[in-house]
Amino acid sequence: MRYCLLSILAWLFASATALAATLWPSPTLPAGLDTFAIADQMTVNGLPMRVKGFVSSRRPADLLDAFRRSLGQPLVESAAAGKQVLGRAEGGFYITVQVEAAGAGSKGIVAVTDLATMVRDHGQGQGADARWLDRLPAGSVISSQMSSQENGRQAHHMVILNRHAESVNRDALLRLMTTDGYQFEREIGAGAAAQRSLPAQLADARTLYFKSPGKDAMAVISRSGELTSIVLNTTTTLQGRQ
Repeated sequence: MRYCLLSILAWLFASATALAATLWPSPTLPAGLDTFAIADQMTVNGLPMRVKGFVSSRRPADLLDAFRRSLGQPLVESAAAGKQVLGRAEGGFYITVQVEAAGAGSKGIVAVTDLATMVRDHGQGQGADARWLDRLPAGSVISSQMSSQENGRQAHHMVILNRHAESVNRDALLRLMTTDGYQFEREIGAGAAAQRSLPAQLADARTLYFKSPGKDAMAVISRSGELTSIVLNTTTTLQGRQ
């Protein structure tokens, strides 16, 4: 009986610990902000985050003072490209507030980044990247990637670079997407009139469309100098939301 009780207590403790690890902090914001959702949850280059935007009739200097009081100390402060940035660590998370002028008032974003999960899932992320790179032309690198989840849809954006010709990348991408269950729908290139008005690196760009039940994808392949880029966007309907 004692053993069973200890087992139950251990299970409850482990469950509570796991639940606590997934609870995102909700920073206290100054009164009077009009907020709007940007992403329920997104991942940018391996960083899981939640982001909301805001607008205010208060000037940036006044609003920053209000944020300093509501967020608490210690705060890290910086400025870049006309934006003021406040940052503070909270447990395994990092809270960032970005404020800039907007007419007579202010606008900005509040982002909460899950650093603990990023560190925990680093190996898993590397494995996912390797699965992509193993099936792309040799020497390919993932320049950037971002994923987000909103309204029952999960979107993923990825930029891949290498030095191979567009045709080599096109063939590799067709094989890869077919293996992943996508059906190739169509390919579109810029017309002669559009080519004359586009930058040189986009004049010969090819756009490929893929579709499959519950998911679709679009890839733009273009070349600039010695580099070819694949910009791949995929969207998946989450289970139960089709």
